[in-house]
Amino acid sequence: MLSLSSLPSTVVPSLSSSPGGCATGGPRARSSRQEVALFQTLQEALREIDLPETQDLPQGMSHSEMCICVLGSPLPYLSLLLEAGQRSPGDALLCLCPSWLSRSSSLLVHKAVTFDLGGRTFLSNFNPPRKVTYFLSSDPWAKEEMTRETDCPSGGSGALGQFWGNVLTTRVLLQKAKIHCPPTLALLLPPGQMRLEEGRTGGVEVVHLEMGAEEGMNSVRNKVDTFLESENMRGSERVVLRCSGGRFVGEATSPPVYLSRNSRDEVWAKVSYLLPQLLPGEAVLLEAYCSPLKPGPRVEDRTWEQYTDCRPQVPDLSFRLCAIVTRSPLDLPLLYKLVCRVGVSDDPLSHSHSLSQSLETTLLECGFTDPTMAKSLCRLALDTALSCLCVVMETESNMSAEQRGGAGAQTDMIGVDLLFTMDGSIIRPVILGLHPSLCLHSSFQERGMGMEGCDSGIEGWSRGTLLLTPLTRSQYYLMQGKTVLVVGAGGHSKKFIWKTAKQYKLKILLVDSDPAHFASQLVDHFLPLPDLPDHRRDDQHCSRICDWLLSSSLRPDGCVCFWDECVVLTSLVCDRLGLRGPPPEAIRIAKEKSRTHRHLLGLLKSTGTNLISVEQPSGQPDSLVEFGEDERRGRQQNGMVNMEGDSLRAMADFDRGDLFNEAMGKHDTTAPTSSSPSLSSSSSHSFGTFRPSAPLLSPSPSSYAVPCIHVESTLDLEKAASGGEGGPGGASVGVVRFPAVMKLEYGAGAVGVRKVCSLEESLAHFERIGGDLREETDYPGIGLGWGNAMILMEYVGGTEHDVDVVLFEGRLEGAFVSDNGPTRTPAFTETAAQMPSGLAQDKRAQLIRAAHHACLGCGLRDGVFNVELKMTEVGPRLIEINARMGGFYLCDWIRQLYGVDLLMAAFMVSCGVRPCLPSATALPARGHFAGVMVVVSRHLHALRTTASPERLRGLHQEGALWLNELAEEDELISGEYEEPFCNVGVRDAHNATNARQRLLALCQGLGLHCPPRYDLGYFLSHFN
Repeated sequence: MLSLSSLPSTVVPSLSSSPGGCATGGPRARSSRQEVALFQTLQEALREIDLPETQDLPQGMSHSEMCICVLGSPLPYLSLLLEAGQRSPGDALLCLCPSWLSRSSSLLVHKAVTFDLGGRTFLSNFNPPRKVTYFLSSDPWAKEEMTRETDCPSGGSGALGQFWGNVLTTRVLLQKAKIHCPPTLALLLPPGQMRLEEGRTGGVEVVHLEMGAEEGMNSVRNKVDTFLESENMRGSERVVLRCSGGRFVGEATSPPVYLSRNSRDEVWAKVSYLLPQLLPGEAVLLEAYCSPLKPGPRVEDRTWEQYTDCRPQVPDLSFRLCAIVTRSPLDLPLLYKLVCRVGVSDDPLSHSHSLSQSLETTLLECGFTDPTMAKSLCRLALDTALSCLCVVMETESNMSAEQRGGAGAQTDMIGVDLLFTMDGSIIRPVILGLHPSLCLHSSFQERGMGMEGCDSGIEGWSRGTLLLTPLTRSQYYLMQGKTVLVVGAGGHSKKFIWKTAKQYKLKILLVDSDPAHFASQLVDHFLPLPDLPDHRRDDQHCSRICDWLLSSSLRPDGCVCFWDECVVLTSLVCDRLGLRGPPPEAIRIAKEKSRTHRHLLGLLKSTGTNLISVEQPSGQPDSLVEFGEDERRGRQQNGMVNMEGDSLRAMADFDRGDLFNEAMGKHDTTAPTSSSPSLSSSSSHSFGTFRPSAPLLSPSPSSYAVPCIHVESTLDLEKAASGGEGGPGGASVGVVRFPAVMKLEYGAGAVGVRKVCSLEESLAHFERIGGDLREETDYPGIGLGWGNAMILMEYVGGTEHDVDVVLFEGRLEGAFVSDNGPTRTPAFTETAAQMPSGLAQDKRAQLIRAAHHACLGCGLRDGVFNVELKMTEVGPRLIEINARMGGFYLCDWIRQLYGVDLLMAAFMVSCGVRPCLPSATALPARGHFAGVMVVVSRHLHALRTTASPERLRGLHQEGALWLNELAEEDELISGEYEEPFCNVGVRDAHNATNARQRLLALCQGLGLHCPPRYDLGYFLSHFN
């Protein structure tokens, strides 16, 4: 332990203890002056970027329940506020003074500047106050403990700001993670926020000082001299002197002083002057000046100055980098922006005195023209910046809520200042500090910069990530404690739902037919309905569910379904209880595959809502019209049983009255998204109303539909093929041209799907299905509870794709496209998939537009839906709409790649909470997935030996593959009609080709590649 002798107080400068440095007037006067100054700063900033000045809030403006609040200067987070105001108008708030907020168990806003569309801002007063759902603070109020003892999510806190603003603490933690910092000698007066041990950590040496002991002054001098002569300093001609910790954090950070390394007396004089001013927890730092990377050699060109003998002296340039890294909702580091600052190499660069430019431009100007070198330096900068946030997240995970400054406090964004320096012949990144406010503020004008020079496939390289976590944490906060009714538990593949719901602090009410279902023990309330698969009684099931809720005093905020079997019943329950969800008529259209296409084709006949059914080949205007008794008996003899007709007819006459309104005297049947009226033209009264319509913008949804017929008898097939002549590529042309596809009208999992090339083949397949798959017990879970009617659809060529869409009040909130490989012939079971899609951007946009418009055309305006399409030479063609969240691996892949949880989005929509994303269609993917289906008929031997479920789980835990289990182990039984047993995937951070190659090699080792009968190489080659 070394000692620190006291110097006369006359040499100690007076330091302000308040953030604002105001000596008179008291806290209230200082706050008032700060408030006026910050408001003027905001107006100047808005004028600089050509936006209108702040106005008073007009009458009639509304907002949602979400409230993203920033306290302090508008400059650091102006990018975030403007982006949030564009995505969720009125929900991004700037408070200029702590008195504009109050604190209880939550954080409340009474006054704020709100950000709206087009960069408009309004000065608003809120009575009642708005509840903050996400909080950030900046100077001059960064040290205010606003979120302590509240449950409000925050992207930082005063305590965390003090902790990471301490240069010494940050460097020690980074050095422990093998991240290079400037060699540093720290003369620390303990204790600090975290007591740092004395000794050396990498290039950082900490020396503890003791107050009041004069005899240790020579020891301190010896430490300084030793550091100046050390090996770490040999490459530096200068030394940097600064203070750290305590008062020297944030806006009070002491400016660094640059001194000559050889001027030891001057260095010691400066150090000895600063030492007596230290308070416990503060330190004097001496660090080596790291010389930036020098420009590479370049060929001299003859310039105009050379011809005129006026050639100016060109200074040597240097540059440093500023990276803004955000924390994803899955606690993964994502790069938001990377820019460079260029200046003369002899002068240290600062944020406020140098313009920004992209790394690509900087490297070219500095003579690094080799593309491989440029890409390597870019990746080195990215990996280093991302690693810094990993250190932050790991450190905070070991902190208590008190140490973090609140239960919901965590660091969601950091700014990383770094430079490249030469260590012998090696280029090495060196971290200068973590400065989120400075980096955001100084790089605001370069919104489109910093992304051009690097490969978009690099892990962590993301655009538009600034808002992802604030929006997600806000929405999850709003959902905490909500009660959601789930109808239908589903099978093994839905097991993740119940665990995830607990993590989100949701209260789940579950209805299922199996009293012993494993999910019954994982939810809050469970209602067994053994006859639930009998959909002829869905009206009775709806009444029983509502009676159960009423008798149990359960008031669900939303109702949702993840199981195909129960989508219609769920819509009935929503309709009865006045909850948000698609109306029953829209669900009926989507549930019956042929009706989906016929309805969309019918939209061509009208400019608005289509209420006219398309004529069927059997002469009936709609498949729900009851047949005569003789014809019904004949159809049953032909093997087709139609239960859906009775059930859906009953639904058409079902009472839509609100059970709770009648029982509890409520008259308001809405489920509003906020306490304020919505600006949307579609009010909350309308989500129980069937409003299918053709979107106003072309093309019409009818262009995506495919000719098809509903088949319940051989007569329907014969009529479809009769009266036509041979057409190109087909055997005959009637209502539907051959080749065609036959599948179950209400089926799922591609069970019973087959390509048929003639009437004879279609009749044979019809007879086979009629004998094998008649009722629910023949194959549970594939839709036979609705009957085994079929659909004959014209075969469409092209590539197959899934588009998972999130809709709220008809608006597209999110869309994610994946590619499917070739299906197994002659059936259409899935074999392989990849995400993100390998299609060109405009083709992906076409698929998204087709999926969105097809849903709107059917009346599906609220929910998470899975739309299957094909991309043909003439554009997208619809296969079918699944009126529920996508199955198999889709939810998992989307969550890992985009940070978006479709499950939570479905819960949110059902509860009337808008699932707002930073972008509906342009979120960056963090890597690439490729996966293959494992089926028992081809992989039974491997599943019992080299690729046993236990081994696959182990490889999943090790990160060697990504496993999605779709069935129980006891379902290792092969049959003619089968669904996949599991999906095995590989995620690659860089590109899709690597993912496919690694997947194929892995499957070869596991025995899952079985050519020619199950040739994974062939399946995956279709993505090239």
